[in-house]
Amino acid sequence: MHDLKTAETLFHLIPLLEKRFFRTVAQQSKTGLSPMQMHALLLLKEHGACTMSALAGEMLMPKQQVTPIIDKLVKENFVQREYDTVDRRIIRIRLTPSGLDLLEKDKLTKLDVLNSKLAYLDENDLQSLDEAATAFLKLIQKIP
Repeated sequence: MHDLKTAETLFHLIPLLEKRFFRTVAQQSKTGLSPMQMHALLLLKEHGACTMSALAGEMLMPKQQVTPIIDKLVKENFVQREYDTVDRRIIRIRLTPSGLDLLEKDKLTKLDVLNSKLAYLDENDLQSLDEAATAFLKLIQKIP
């Protein structure tokens, strides 16, 4: 019974977070890249160099759809292709310093937007939100 109650709470929480936070953050974050391109960069930052197949698996997309995303990122010098020294058929995709820099700047922009939203809360509310968000993060990370 608790699973259904929790699922229902999350169901109502998602659009509220979307409206109050995510949409505003996305509008303020002007990288010039699509959400899928940003997702690819974030995955590469998290996992390091990946093959196209591994990256496509992480993105839950066919490799054929990931290739144009990576092509654009290569063209913009945010990622690079590296050939394996032993097996030249293996190509790994890696973030460039420019790609890492873009992610860091984007993170700072998003944190500024979130911080401005949180300015409406008093110190007690901020403490409560921090505790709840920390607990929520720990729980969510347990879910596969």
